[in-house]
Amino acid sequence: MSIKEMWHYLLNKKWESNDIWLLILYVLIASCFVTPLLGIPIGIIAFLILNENVFKK
Repeated sequence: MSIKEMWHYLLNKKWESNDIWLLILYVLIASCFVTPLLGIPIGIIAFLILNENVFKK
């Protein structure tokens, strides 16, 4: 999946409050291990891999 496809998937997703809290949690955890600038994309990728199964198509 390309970055463009991931971006469109995230924009068109029907977001629920649990999804938003999980995404924030993944970004915060990733930011603890790397710089906050890299923590945001790493947290988003972790959310997609662990919760959305986007890469398993």
